[in-house]
Amino acid sequence: MLDAILLCPKNDEESLLILKIAEKAGIPVVISAQPHGARLENEDCLIDRLRVVSSASAVAIVEIPGPIVEDQLRAAGYDVTIIDHHRYEGLDRSAPKSSLEQFLEVFAITDEKLVSFGFDPALVAGIGALDQGFVHELAKRGIVGEARRRAIEYYIELGRELGGESEASVEAARASFDAATMTDGVLVVHSTNPEVPIRQAVSFCIINRYEVAPPAIIIEGPARVSVQDSDRAPALFAAFGGYTFGGGRCWGKQAADNPTVEVILSIMLEKAV
Repeated sequence: MLDAILLCPKNDEESLLILKIAEKAGIPVVISAQPHGARLENEDCLIDRLRVVSSASAVAIVEIPGPIVEDQLRAAGYDVTIIDHHRYEGLDRSAPKSSLEQFLEVFAITDEKLVSFGFDPALVAGIGALDQGFVHELAKRGIVGEARRRAIEYYIELGRELGGESEASVEAARASFDAATMTDGVLVVHSTNPEVPIRQAVSFCIINRYEVAPPAIIIEGPARVSVQDSDRAPALFAAFGGYTFGGGRCWGKQAADNPTVEVILSIMLEKAV
């Protein structure tokens, strides 16, 4: 699909790289200003914005779910392609490939083209792996040693371009990680400052400490909880809703009625059936 508009947020490292590649490839782009949790129904004047950037009759949408609006786009004459790999409440868009990899396939961007655009295909592959399953996915794909280090450095570099983690987030993550406890092989991290997000910064604390990341529960105040690197993430999703990410090995929920650590642990420590 070469003659298509790309609708994509710029809210994490993967989406930023997608937009960078799209610019070099000359793909018409509409950038969503929404943060994580973006929904298509929250895009104002979407059809008008698409028509302003291109007369193309196809649109590829990256990680902005919204089946009702997708149908409205089809009714308006657009061929809609969904690029996503997450599972949401009531909507399963999990996929074996990252959104970055899907984007490259949809727009027929080969390694040779990446090189011609000024990108290192190995680093691009590393970002796709990190977004799909973080460090676990790097090892799964054989991205180890120096290649692992370079991929993580590039990921951090992209994060800095987006504004990076705030100093408060990094400090809270370090303090929270230092105070973390281990229960039956599960790392439990409680934020020391619920006012700032710490999950991603804690993730880097974990990979700097452990060669193989243990399953982790990260509590960011009363209304946000995440579980990382656990094959029980699907069971948590089934029990509590929320969303999955990281290749289905991570789960999260943002709500006032989040389950307690004890309840989460009880499910994580059950044997998968």
